[in-house]
Amino acid sequence: MEKNQKENLKPLEIENLKYDQNGLLPAVIQDDRNDAVLMVGYMNKEAISRTLKTGKVCFWSRSRQAYWVKGETSGNYFALQSIYADCDADTLLVRVIPLGPGLACHTGRYSCFFNTLAGFKQRRTNND
Repeated sequence: MEKNQKENLKPLEIENLKYDQNGLLPAVIQDDRNDAVLMVGYMNKEAISRTLKTGKVCFWSRSRQAYWVKGETSGNYFALQSIYADCDADTLLVRVIPLGPGLACHTGRYSCFFNTLAGFKQRRTNND
């Protein structure tokens, strides 16, 4: 981030974020060391509070209807580095440093984003 952008940042209170009808926000998890997108999870006010308090990323599981801390069972914790809200305050960017084996995906991969869509053809830009 540019220096002048950091100076203009205005911290948002957890209460001022725009949660969906279920009280959730999508949270994009990004490796702070190399900017790789690792996964997307969902957080509510309590999950955000727990994350800020412990420094370990906590999510709300929509399927289990329960809180879970990334790494509790796998050892692949995410150490919180920063949290940003997007311009609409309805999505979070959570920058982390993966700890333990450093695998974000339950399939044993570094990132959950490894599948390409059928029919996709990579397009080259004039900059390539």
